[in-house]
Amino acid sequence: MKKFLVHLSNKKRELMTKELIIDHVNYLKMLKERGVLPFCGPCVDGTALMIIDAPSYDKVRDYVENDPFSKVDYYIDRKIVEVEEATLENNFLLDDVLGYLNSK
Repeated sequence: MKKFLVHLSNKKRELMTKELIIDHVNYLKMLKERGVLPFCGPCVDGTALMIIDAPSYDKVRDYVENDPFSKVDYYIDRKIVEVEEATLENNFLLDDVLGYLNSK
């Protein structure tokens, strides 16, 4: 499974309603129950982040665009980027970087 970072920005606060936030939270709960949303939350700068586990960019885009917030353009800008996770198990991608440097 691939990991994707979703950055949501340029929000239109005037669109917020009780119904919208409840629908959004229920949608996040559903993604969490499916095991595709390990992290999400607002940032202090007014933006928000999500990490989504999915097999493809297109699947992540579907998840993002089906969020009730996206359906009303609450966050006008929605950027999706695939992330290569650096972990202890892959030595924080050191071999990849060294391989690149040695090929120069």
